[in-house]
Amino acid sequence: MIKTEERPDIRTVSVQKNTWVLEVPDEICEREGFAKGTLVSLTIKDGAIQSTFIRRSEEARLAVKRFSEKYGDFMREIAPID
Repeated sequence: MIKTEERPDIRTVSVQKNTWVLEVPDEICEREGFAKGTLVSLTIKDGAIQSTFIRRSEEARLAVKRFSEKYGDFMREIAPID
């Protein structure tokens, strides 16, 4: 039998339609050699789950900050349309 474990350290960053973006727990990042704060994207497609690691870097952090500052209000305004 599979035991479930409460994991308050696994945080959902975003949910869009059939995709969830989660933070990878610190102990897994350490074990796998990922930077702390690495994300994983899980997408349900064709009856399976596809996953991609989104590695953290200073360049990516700055790009997200610039995009959010420029388009954040617009993205929030159009979110209810979908």
